[in-house]
Amino acid sequence: MLDVEVPAGVNPASGRVAGAGAATWAQQNRSVLVAGSFVVAVVLGVVLGLAWASDTSAPAGTTATEQPDNPILRQPTPPTIPWDSQNPRVAVGDALSLSLQPGEREALREPLRWLAAYEVRDRTGAAAPVLADVKITENTLFYGAVRGVDVQQDEFWAVGMTEIAGVSGAEAPNPHVWKRVRSEPWTLVDNGPQACTKIPAVLRTVWGGPSSCAAS
Repeated sequence: MLDVEVPAGVNPASGRVAGAGAATWAQQNRSVLVAGSFVVAVVLGVVLGLAWASDTSAPAGTTATEQPDNPILRQPTPPTIPWDSQNPRVAVGDALSLSLQPGEREALREPLRWLAAYEVRDRTGAAAPVLADVKITENTLFYGAVRGVDVQQDEFWAVGMTEIAGVSGAEAPNPHVWKRVRSEPWTLVDNGPQACTKIPAVLRTVWGGPSSCAAS
């Protein structure tokens, strides 16, 4: 038997070049393979992106847009106003300063103090202050209403200066401005020197330019 050298890549039994068929198929289907590789890369990228987002997402309940939810924010029941009996409403948008008896004043302060404390906790992530740490300075709380298109759309506004235990004036600047629509809970609109600009001008006029705003 002759010892014949077989060229590399040639099958000695069949004489055919090994892998020629696979190479030909790959050449003919090159565009399909390229497209398939691209799809796989995209899918892999999406999967890795979702996994990364899951690892870096903020824990539930800590988003900056979260709104406080506490029954105290719906207290006290809004007072009856002379224009409540008007049907249809006239002079929508006019304002009225509201006076409070001592008991009513204290009841109104509760949700306002709660919100002032919540704002600091939400911003800092700390466990304090709480409602008991907040005081609304005497003779700085102004309360009033702006007439809505109906009873449920009447707006109630308050402005005052706060003192918060353990929190400096720079960390919780005054004044604080709060608002509620009759059918909704109280919210803290803003605090700091610019806060009074959020109060409807007609109400600021009725209040006579409240001292809480002048102090800012």
